[in-house]
Amino acid sequence: MKNESKKTLGLERVKKWLYAKGLGERSAGCVLCGSCYGHGPANPMEDVPGPKTKCPPYEFYRFQRFTPKSRWLMAQRVFHGLDAITPELKEVIYTCTNCLMCQELCGVRDDGFGPWDITVAMREEMTEKDGPIEAHRGFYEGLQQHDHPWSQPKSERGRWANGLGLKKLGSSSATTLLFAGCSADRNSGKAGAIALAKLMQKAGEDFVILGDEEKCCGLYAYDLGFRREYDRLEHENLTRIKESGIQKVVVACGSCRRIWQQYVKKGEPKISLLHGVEYVEDLLKTGRMRFSKTIQKKVTYHDSCHLGRGCEVYEAPRAILRSIPGIELVEMERHQRWAWCCGGGGGVPEAYPELAQWNAQDRMREAKQTGAELVLTSSALCQRSLSGCSDGALPTQDLLEFVCQAL
Repeated sequence: MKNESKKTLGLERVKKWLYAKGLGERSAGCVLCGSCYGHGPANPMEDVPGPKTKCPPYEFYRFQRFTPKSRWLMAQRVFHGLDAITPELKEVIYTCTNCLMCQELCGVRDDGFGPWDITVAMREEMTEKDGPIEAHRGFYEGLQQHDHPWSQPKSERGRWANGLGLKKLGSSSATTLLFAGCSADRNSGKAGAIALAKLMQKAGEDFVILGDEEKCCGLYAYDLGFRREYDRLEHENLTRIKESGIQKVVVACGSCRRIWQQYVKKGEPKISLLHGVEYVEDLLKTGRMRFSKTIQKKVTYHDSCHLGRGCEVYEAPRAILRSIPGIELVEMERHQRWAWCCGGGGGVPEAYPELAQWNAQDRMREAKQTGAELVLTSSALCQRSLSGCSDGALPTQDLLEFVCQAL
């Protein structure tokens, strides 16, 4: 990839927030209000401040050093050479679940950087200086060697599509791509990918898949601070799309949708981007799909952090559920932009499993309080976290799979 060494990464990438000399720069940085973790004054830009519990690592550890505000202060000290990168600092930085709640709340985020951006930049800084933390080394090496976070070799990828009769990119002139995501060959994402393919077939969509040639979108590379790997994957994926003439990408996983949104911001090539639930909502609106089967069931929907706060996709899954005869949708207390994280992101399950498990159990507790019989979601990472809950947990299902069963 050309000019890779010249790309700005780490704290240098966000130094506007860390080197505040002028008034303009100061007003763009953290004002230490505490809104980012729910225990400061309500953000004056918010009409509805939301629930008090907002930052998972702070609520779990109950020390201020685990808040977005403190991470910003620590990043500033590292940037100015006042503090070194230590194991204790890495613990603070890597316990962030990447739930994006602080990004949602911060009143000065609109300059292009928010509290979560600072955390990611700190991870980039740490990776550049010390390499990945040991718990994430498998992700790092998997992406470097296999373009896959779980080191799945190319020969084993795309098996989720076996028997579906799908066309592979290059064998058709189709301009729509179904991007399945790395979880499609794992229990957490397989059902959603298969369901999306069947729904697109039923709608008469002419589309292709990448199959064994699909590379990671770069989610783990971006979120864990492997910036060079992320830039490489973004470049290679976009180059493939451009050369193939793809005009529309439909993704099966909420986390992939968030990363592909980063791609779209590049502006070239110009592509239309949809998650599977947005695709189905469009089918319903245009009359290309309708539900005739009645399903008498009370369900609740868990907004994934990446599809919800990351992409602002809130209405599509609810519109789908309202269209299914017999379905009663009951909302959890914290939902849509205030939805509580399941703990499945940011590499936390691998590095700090106790935090991840606490997060998931707390979310499942909230789901059970609704009286629902089933939890639906639209992210493979959330599916993995919530389905791993114990103590009388509700069953969890991908919404796209549920839609297939309702047709």
